[in-house]
Amino acid sequence: MNRQQFSPLPPLAVKACAVMLLLFVPLSILLVQGMGEKQRHQQTLDTHQALLVEHRQAAEKIYASQKAFDRRLPGKTQATPDMLPLSLIGKALREDVALVSVEVDNAQSQARLVVVTDSLNDLLDFTARLQKLAGKVELESHSSETAFKGRWQVKAALRMEYRHED
Repeated sequence: MNRQQFSPLPPLAVKACAVMLLLFVPLSILLVQGMGEKQRHQQTLDTHQALLVEHRQAAEKIYASQKAFDRRLPGKTQATPDMLPLSLIGKALREDVALVSVEVDNAQSQARLVVVTDSLNDLLDFTARLQKLAGKVELESHSSETAFKGRWQVKAALRMEYRHED
């Protein structure tokens, strides 16, 4: 009979197998955990996408009802001559300007405004916006109000000439 002889593994091969086993076990645990986390994230994503679809459908319904309501309204009305200067001022106003008083003279197509702003730059911006809409805007006077702390430190009086739209 033949005798088979077994030789012991060389020490380097044993160490390499041990290192491979030590690396394989934690990596496989991390891999399983990562797959579970991916699955949880996918479920959350699916839930959020379903909610998004529902919200979009609701928004489309609201938009369609608004369009239907707008179609039922009579045609767009023109601003009356009395309301024209107020309409122009309203279009030019922003949150950086506060309107203190308005005096309208329709016979001369003029309005006198008293406004307060945060700064001179805001006053100039408002004047430019108003001039684009109305045609002619003149600064009668302005002053810095040091009595107010914080906002509304510049007070100005403006004269606006506007055109009647026929």
